[in-house]
Amino acid sequence: MLEELEKAPEIYRPTNYWYLHQKVFLNELSKTGLFDFRRRKYSILETFGATDYDFKNGAIDVRANKYFNNRYVRSLPFWAKFIEFINRKLNLAFPIIPAYNIDYSQLKVILWERVDLLAKKIKAKPLASFSSSLIGNPEDVISVDGKNYTLTVLYYYLRYLFCQKNIDLSKVKVIAELGSGAGKQVEVLKKLYPDMIFLLFDIPPQLYVSQTYLSTLFPNDVVPFQDTLSMDNIDLAKKGKIYFFGNWKFPILKNHKIDLFWNAASFQEMEPDVVSNYLSIVNMSAKTVFLQQRMEGKETASKKGEHGVLKATTLEDYKENLSNFKLVQIEDSLTAFGTLKGYSDSFWKRK
Repeated sequence: MLEELEKAPEIYRPTNYWYLHQKVFLNELSKTGLFDFRRRKYSILETFGATDYDFKNGAIDVRANKYFNNRYVRSLPFWAKFIEFINRKLNLAFPIIPAYNIDYSQLKVILWERVDLLAKKIKAKPLASFSSSLIGNPEDVISVDGKNYTLTVLYYYLRYLFCQKNIDLSKVKVIAELGSGAGKQVEVLKKLYPDMIFLLFDIPPQLYVSQTYLSTLFPNDVVPFQDTLSMDNIDLAKKGKIYFFGNWKFPILKNHKIDLFWNAASFQEMEPDVVSNYLSIVNMSAKTVFLQQRMEGKETASKKGEHGVLKATTLEDYKENLSNFKLVQIEDSLTAFGTLKGYSDSFWKRK
């Protein structure tokens, strides 16, 4: 995958934001692979929704402090055991007691019920119509009537609810997603609508994570990256297929009409010229668009090679580049707890 990415035009290569993360992530994958990846803490996996932590009662963890967790101290051979020892001693000495004697397992069921009520309000497919996978050994599991969920899965289900308010997803045949992350959004949608076709575009190594995860879940429906590499056309007659493409294959959409284009918290990590390149294709090929972004833009880097984007992409950039679309709804992104600060869900329909 990486070799093909290096051959791609510059506009499709990792931007400043992800170029820094990619090196760290590749090193992590080479050392630990995807074993128990959904409960792995302080990992790049957290940044694209791959992890599922249990908040329980809370705990002291000195790894949250940069002086105990940086590339220099992590290189020490005794670091992991030392941190484990310190954390254990601190939590024994200073246990965190939940306020009001909250039973967190019951709280999570209440959150599940809250999200399910939102679904009933708009007559969407209920949460009980599917059970989420436990592949990757998630730490946070909510069990309701024999079915499993996590708070992250509820989060992705809420993205479905937002879209369902604007389009009948039972009539959507093809979704193209740029930045598919770990693949959990696709998991939710495919379990709700098994015949839906997904065209997934991403940069390595994220593409590797989502392809591995979804191949385990839906082995008969995945068309892997290796098979799409030489494709110039996509067979959209095959219901329920999940196609994996390198992001540099995005222009293949020029040859197709898609019902819904999906991008969640990915465009915000790119500069406006990169986003404009992708949206020029979306502007021609998509019937509807869902964007979840920080509409005021992501944090900017002090200089190239530092954390952040070189120039923020904002709501005005999306409006300019989606000139064939009308913004029909925009609201704060919901979570099971409330709203996700700074993030907005938006839905766009062709004029």
